[in-house]
Amino acid sequence: MYKFLDLKNKSLLKLKFILFVSFLLYFLSTNLIYSHSIPKDEDYLIPMGNLIQIDAELENLVVKNFIEGSSFCVGDSILKVNGTQVNSYKDFTDLLSNLSTKDDVVVLVKRGENTFSFKTTKNELEKVNCNNYISGFATLTYINPKTNRFGAVGHPISIGLARKVPIKNGNIYTTKDLTIDKSCRGHVGCINAVRKDVIGEFTHNSDFGIKGEIATFKDSLLKPYKVASLDDVKLGKAQIILQTGSYTKDAFDIQIVDIQLQHSPKAKTFKIKVVDKDLLALTGGIVQGMSGAPIVQGDKIIGAVSHAIENNPALGYAVYIKWMNEN
Repeated sequence: MYKFLDLKNKSLLKLKFILFVSFLLYFLSTNLIYSHSIPKDEDYLIPMGNLIQIDAELENLVVKNFIEGSSFCVGDSILKVNGTQVNSYKDFTDLLSNLSTKDDVVVLVKRGENTFSFKTTKNELEKVNCNNYISGFATLTYINPKTNRFGAVGHPISIGLARKVPIKNGNIYTTKDLTIDKSCRGHVGCINAVRKDVIGEFTHNSDFGIKGEIATFKDSLLKPYKVASLDDVKLGKAQIILQTGSYTKDAFDIQIVDIQLQHSPKAKTFKIKVVDKDLLALTGGIVQGMSGAPIVQGDKIIGAVSHAIENNPALGYAVYIKWMNEN
């Protein structure tokens, strides 16, 4: 009797074990099948192409003019005058008014990555055109629909030798009433416009442009594009998206004529050629203000216009979109 119960219990335990293992194998195999069938989370951005005005307050006072025979260079940040810190243009003019024309003046400047002092005079300082404000036009590259962050320009905001000027605070604005000075061989033209509504703010200024937060923009009806891998980018046909009027944007044909296989973030990832007859008639090629214009190829956003080539403005360079988005 006891032996029979023992055998029965053993058989029952064995059956339970077999059922458990079978269920476990089924569960694991089913999950493995489904895990392969679910696509990985991919990045999407909305390519924009809107001409924007960029207004920014800089962290330091920056020299903006060349002075013959002077120790100052365009792009120098003036940090101190005779040991007193300079935080604004008013600070600078107040200090300047109290200086003697007979005495040397010691100025602390930052040039690129280097900070150093040199002696100058009141007369020389009076010739310096400097302020802590910058304004210009560029193109809005993308909006991230998940984070509401934007990227624009495609290259750093720079002044002279100051490749990436530190931004204290900045705003971007929509524009209207565009006017275009066409590019031609030996001359890079530009786009000008009238500032309209503020739509975002930023402080981030990198080698690949500016990034910030969109405060208000009607992007819900705009199509997100998948962010291309560098391997996705092919030689041949692509399109740039660009604002051409107060309320119009168009896609224009270009050719990708060269691709640099960059393994780390660098500028000038692609060489591009404008081939669209309508765009060539409108702008003559690439113009200032077009920097940041998004480039799409098929259903993917691949980059943004970053540089023009002066002796042939139909040619230019573009930066890979991930370098903009991730740096």
